[in-house]
Amino acid sequence: MSRQAQLIRQSKEEFVRHNKAKYGLPLAIWVACEVWDFGAMSRLFDGMREQEQDSISSFYGVHNGRIFATWLRSLNYLRNVCAHHSRLWNRNIIDQPKFPPVLEMPWVAPFERHPQARARCYPLIRMARHLMAAINPNSSWPDRMKDHLRDFPDLRHLGMDLAGMGAPADWEAQW
Repeated sequence: MSRQAQLIRQSKEEFVRHNKAKYGLPLAIWVACEVWDFGAMSRLFDGMREQEQDSISSFYGVHNGRIFATWLRSLNYLRNVCAHHSRLWNRNIIDQPKFPPVLEMPWVAPFERHPQARARCYPLIRMARHLMAAINPNSSWPDRMKDHLRDFPDLRHLGMDLAGMGAPADWEAQW
């Protein structure tokens, strides 16, 4: 709640000023959520009842809302690293996601067998690819990301390759 109040206070959006002047505080939820950042949204999701989490996460093909909550936290971490232009390639992901059972989501199998791969950024990129299939199935982002990963320079002699990002050897076939 304090983060939401801070985001509303800091907002320079006209609709926020209008709603505060006309209706006062607290703002209606449909107004307040417009100023949330990804972190605030993921914390709201984390605090929802399990039934509500399951209902929302099922839309994205993740049937357990508590697992999906870990995805949101991990993606928020990834977003922050990227937004601040920090090193990502071989960074250890602090807030690692949990994964559904392999029978529910076969592409997670390599990360169950290799916990160190789960601590890298590739699983998060693969999660984003999974979510894009539900959010915008016609997006070209998955193809562009695959091309970008394919173009990763061959720097194995320096110990820098896609495996260092946590990508399985057959990542293209699973993409």
